[in-house]
Amino acid sequence: MIEECLVQHPALFFSNVSVNTIRVNSLLDKEGNVHLFKAVLRVGIGDSVVDNYNAGGVEYPIDIETGIISSLGFHDNKLQCIYHPLSDKVMPGFNIPYWDKVVFCITEASKQLPLCRFVGWDIAITKDGVELIEGNHNPGYVSMEYFGEIGWYGNLKKYL
Repeated sequence: MIEECLVQHPALFFSNVSVNTIRVNSLLDKEGNVHLFKAVLRVGIGDSVVDNYNAGGVEYPIDIETGIISSLGFHDNKLQCIYHPLSDKVMPGFNIPYWDKVVFCITEASKQLPLCRFVGWDIAITKDGVELIEGNHNPGYVSMEYFGEIGWYGNLKKYL
């Protein structure tokens, strides 16, 4: 397979080599309504070509309503990163470009997979908009609660 390389939005460059992506989980309820929850900006570190946490990256929680990073980043099993480790950018308060397009893209994609009701979507932001990278049927549940948030099962159970 040959694909065009993605060039991320300049605002999402943090002195690393990977394309930094957004992971947003969605849940399709029994009536076909899409519920988005637990969004994170995944940012790579150094020469790693991937941005995910398991490859040494940092994850910053994003407020679903506003598209703004809402807390410190999680890195090395600690909630610790005010700044991205390789840049001088303060991350809490950072506004994700094209957030409205991210929400629209994920909502529409979720409706196309009614048999897979829980999906973790990976999105890249380019200078022109959003690119859907993939949908993960098993997106990893650990990141849902490591920011000190608990009770996701109880919150989501009403939609099952």
